[in-house]
Amino acid sequence: MAESEMEELVKKTGATSTIWTWFGFKPSDKQQQTILCNVCWATVLAKSGNTTKLFYHLKTKHVTEYQQCQAMQPNPSSSRKNAQQKKQEPIQSSIQQSFAKGNPYNRKSLRWIEITRAITVYLCKDMGPFQTVERRGFKAMIRAIDPRYKVPSRKYFTETEMPKLYAELREKVEKELCDLKYFATTMDLWSSRTMEPFLSLTIHYITEDLKLGSWCLQTSYFPR
Repeated sequence: MAESEMEELVKKTGATSTIWTWFGFKPSDKQQQTILCNVCWATVLAKSGNTTKLFYHLKTKHVTEYQQCQAMQPNPSSSRKNAQQKKQEPIQSSIQQSFAKGNPYNRKSLRWIEITRAITVYLCKDMGPFQTVERRGFKAMIRAIDPRYKVPSRKYFTETEMPKLYAELREKVEKELCDLKYFATTMDLWSSRTMEPFLSLTIHYITEDLKLGSWCLQTSYFPR
């Protein structure tokens, strides 16, 4: 199942908490008033800047993501210790920071998660082959953009990231379609570049705010 046009949530302006990795706003919400969960697309009622309800939603609804979020939280005692060391040994601290810039991102870090998801969405939208992530040119481009990011293997994308993105998108589609009163479906018979026949089923509808929507629900091999 693929989305005709995947809408990505916009991050909260000026957000510093790691919890905002799993929450955001629709691009049309310029005032950023309606907080949405990018896992289940549910609306979370919370005051601006207050993340308590966001943590609670993640903890009660998405245990795996909550555990990832907790793992990304900084250790308060370590932060205080580092602050004291910085005051006492400013030169040594600067050297340590310089070395840290050359270390690869931890896979639980916010930056690593963001880049990995961006690559996954790129492969889906442009229908790129999974072997793209193992090509030298692609790796060189990523290295130039952010040297600390190490591209995972093709197997990681096929067995971990892609199924996760599919599950999230499927849940979003089911939630969006369950309340529809009227819709239409079309079936298209087409051939690949190697002349293999396929049949696709697409649903079309109009939302309550009068916007056209469509999803390709299934594409199957259709031998003659």
